[in-house]
Amino acid sequence: MDKRISIFNLLKNEEKLTKVLVYIAQEVENDPYEHTKSLNYQQPVAIDALVRDVSPEALVWKYFGQIPMGSKELILEKRHINTLKAADRIKIGDNYYKTRKDDSRGFSIIERNDYLICVVELKTINT
Repeated sequence: MDKRISIFNLLKNEEKLTKVLVYIAQEVENDPYEHTKSLNYQQPVAIDALVRDVSPEALVWKYFGQIPMGSKELILEKRHINTLKAADRIKIGDNYYKTRKDDSRGFSIIERNDYLICVVELKTINT
């Protein structure tokens, strides 16, 4: 693959990229008899991504399945794929989002030659 021009370097120079915080969680069993579990969040990983709102037309025609309003589309470098697969929640601005999972427990991550597209939806946080 010819790497003369990097899309992400151009976007970074034009200040179009947004810092996205990715939180990875580890599930811990609290009670071995009742099998109650809780999530322990690690320190967030900061990733630069192009953040776009998913339009209502794209909700119907572009993606498979039901995507709720308020969803975001992240365009980021391919090297962040393992971080996204391990993510439990993603913070963009003041809102928290979760990655969409399909019936085979995979994420809605679309791989292209030079970048990834990930669709995230709003997440309600229980404190």
